Amino acid sequence: MSKNLLFLSLLILLAFNFTASAGDLAENISDPGVTAAYDGDETPADSVDALTVFSAKIKDKTVYINWRLLNPVNISYFDVLRLDPKKKDYKKLNEERIKKDDFLEKSVTAESKTVYMYDFEDEPERDGVYFYKLRGYNSNNQQIFEADELKIGITGIKNFKIEQNTPNPFNPTTNISYELFDASTVKLKVFDLIGKEIATLVDASQSKGVYTVTFDASKYTNLTSGIYFYKLETEKYSEVKKMILTK
Repeated sequence: MSKNLLFLSLLILLAFNFTASAGDLAENISDPGVTAAYDGDETPADSVDALTVFSAKIKDKTVYINWRLLNPVNISYFDVLRLDPKKKDYKKLNEERIKKDDFLEKSVTAESKTVYMYDFEDEPERDGVYFYKLRGYNSNNQQIFEADELKIGITGIKNFKIEQNTPNPFNPTTNISYELFDASTVKLKVFDLIGKEIATLVDASQSKGVYTVTFDASKYTNLTSGIYFYKLETEKYSEVKKMILTK
């Protein structure tokens, strides 16, 4: 009888521990927009240049990258790197060095730990799965650490990028450039200020790539000086930009 009681007690204890662990895990992943690669709460207080947090969160198609550094001593600057979908190599995102003093917030904990908090924003141009890394360097450009990569999936971004026409204002011609990230059916049209269609510049299936189209206002004798619009449309997305004709 005592053996059965002991066995039952062990089962209850195991069930309790599993439930507690599952609850902790659910709490950590309750926000699907957050990916945490490292959380070093148990890092010794006397550690220097210790990366304790490296995380990323996506909101409104913007990726917010955050990291924390414990007791910075030798660190001089950081680089944030990204691996794009269908690419093989990481590319540095920050044009200028993110310096040690570029922290968002600085604090001192009860254990006399000095913690610097940093952030960086990235706006990918297309849907896909992205990977991010963080590297820290000293003043001699020697790498001190490289954080484990973060993985972020992004959807709902336009499958093209359209530029502002050049020149603008224009008379009588201007160029409109755009880039397709995937093969698409493309329509590029020009409208007047009240929404009346003036011209169809493109109406075709196009492969991914960069395109430039010229709009010649002299072909339309009834056009006067003023504001006009051009609209690029694919199967899923569209975008409108303003241009100015001067005569």
